[in-house]
Amino acid sequence: MKIYLCTLLSKKNIRYLNILLNSLENLKKVNYINFHLVFVIENKILFQKNLISKIIKSFSYSIINSNKDNIPSSRNLFLKFLKFKNFDYAGFVDDDCFLNCNWLFYMNKFIKSTSCSIIGGPQKHHFKNDFFKRYFDCLEPNRKNKQRVDWVASNNCLFSKKIFYLKNLKFDENFKNYGGSDQLFFKNLSVNNYVIKWNSRSYVVENIQENRENISWFLKRNFRYGYSGNLIDQKIYPKIYIYIIILKIFYQLIYSIILLIFPTKKNLIKSKFFFSRALGRIMGLISYKPKKYI
Repeated sequence: MKIYLCTLLSKKNIRYLNILLNSLENLKKVNYINFHLVFVIENKILFQKNLISKIIKSFSYSIINSNKDNIPSSRNLFLKFLKFKNFDYAGFVDDDCFLNCNWLFYMNKFIKSTSCSIIGGPQKHHFKNDFFKRYFDCLEPNRKNKQRVDWVASNNCLFSKKIFYLKNLKFDENFKNYGGSDQLFFKNLSVNNYVIKWNSRSYVVENIQENRENISWFLKRNFRYGYSGNLIDQKIYPKIYIYIIILKIFYQLIYSIILLIFPTKKNLIKSKFFFSRALGRIMGLISYKPKKYI
């Protein structure tokens, strides 16, 4: 079995590169898997090729130069790369994360035991301030092992070569400033009857990012989720997206109020998150556009 795993290397996360590369190098091997790494590198950090060659010894790898500081565009470079390769599965992990050493081992077991086209896994978080543990926990989706889901994120996923049967397969580059191109990509596959399942045992861990350890960042991130959610619904359900958006706004506002009736610490956080997402959707309906990716 041949697997390609891609990481988009960006200047903003260059401080985590050494940790990422060592986690890839230390992955537990599976004898009959030909595991190949692909690094899509921004022009500004091409000099980091030397670090890759110093650390990655156990697996073969390729380097693709990206001329754009644009996440969807860089993902599309990898899809273009795959069209000329013979492979069974391919996927993405983020450059601000590191992989559990059993990541490949458990992905292999999941592939063998589960019939699906796309596999997603959890992203855990390292944090400096314990106060924000609940915030990170509430931010991540709560899914059971082998659960069928509508979408996964590109921070930890594999997909079968079968997805290329779908025409015009690519990440939408119009989402470069808003985020959510990966959610749209996989949700589009889901509505076209590709099965997506959750593998809770193959996890990645996000490195400590102190700039995110403040309540304002979490609220802005959820606001952005709401805004990009509008765009995703518009793409997936072009004829009825307005009705879907209105229903989701109503649900998020009502749910945020219900959570306040039972004011546990977790519920108060989730209430803030749902309210921020509803506000993002409302602002999106009146032509507001976020100035930058959050």
